[in-house]
Amino acid sequence: MASKIVFGKWESISLLAVLMSTQIFLGFPRLMVEAAGTGAWLLVIYAAVLAMLLFAVISKLYSPFEGKDIIDIGGLAGGNAGRIITGSIFLLYLIFIVSVSLREYAENMRIIYLNVTPISFVEMFFLAGMIAGAFMGIESIVRLGAILAPVIAVGFFMITFGIYPYYDFSKIFPVLGSGVNNIFLRGFSKISVFSAISILFLIAPFLKTNKNFKVTGYASIGISAVMLTWSSLINILAFDYPAALERLMPVFQMARLVNLGRFFQRVESLFMIAWAVSGFLYLSAVFFFIAYVFRKTFKLEYYRPVIFPFATLVFTISLMPPNVITATRLEIDYFRNYVWIISFVLPIVVLLIARARIKASKTGGAENA
Repeated sequence: MASKIVFGKWESISLLAVLMSTQIFLGFPRLMVEAAGTGAWLLVIYAAVLAMLLFAVISKLYSPFEGKDIIDIGGLAGGNAGRIITGSIFLLYLIFIVSVSLREYAENMRIIYLNVTPISFVEMFFLAGMIAGAFMGIESIVRLGAILAPVIAVGFFMITFGIYPYYDFSKIFPVLGSGVNNIFLRGFSKISVFSAISILFLIAPFLKTNKNFKVTGYASIGISAVMLTWSSLINILAFDYPAALERLMPVFQMARLVNLGRFFQRVESLFMIAWAVSGFLYLSAVFFFIAYVFRKTFKLEYYRPVIFPFATLVFTISLMPPNVITATRLEIDYFRNYVWIISFVLPIVVLLIARARIKASKTGGAENA
């Protein structure tokens, strides 16, 4: 597949930027306020700098493996066992996050428009989009992302700039929010907000060159950092602290505040467009990679036969939490605190082992010669 399909930097950057930034339309700004108070925006900048530094290390280690994804490199590091272990870890991570995200999107849709509709029925609509996206394949998802990314960005910035009458810059004080400890020590785990960079390690074969790999990584982290920081800052400027902690969907609440004359009202409909587009793109892309990783890990010829079994699994797992609060806590307590290990530490470990084995084999070959 990878040898036939190739896409450029813009398509890959758009996809990764959307995957990282889509959390804006859920509860991300509120979670940052919960972690750092009025210093939420500073916490995001700190996490972005850490993500950039870790990616710099990864991209340096990646240089001998041009055109290979992390599962291929896992195979070089540990043979079949290394490939299966690496692929299985990524598979479990993707299944968990897409299940929790599916539940969150469905619950938010239910809260806004479908109050009396069973959650399982609402999830069916999202699940249908995920299955359709997986069947279309990575090329269609990436091309669609390149088209829709500007739409999502324009919708987001129109909403946040539209509430400028509510800006109060005195609300960002104290700048360090809940303290240096919460931002710079406990805040280290918040690099997990950029965990979607792990998708880059799966699409590396589609990018072909290391240059495209590096540009995509740095640009997607940078673009998403701007949007995530801006959403956190505007949440504080518009709602202040601690009122910002009470907003379940801050950007939706912002959209309801926009009122620029008789002909520019009810802007929450604009939010729904950006929210739905980013949600379907995010869920479809991550779900596709579940099937893709499973195929690659266990060396199957095709990935489409496993789409419906995994759809059933994801749907079942998403309904396990009794309510949206439990689902959100699962994401906050586990995903947000520990997923950086999979997204950043695991690739570094696999790359180091693979490089060591290659070096050892060259040394052994030279000695035998």
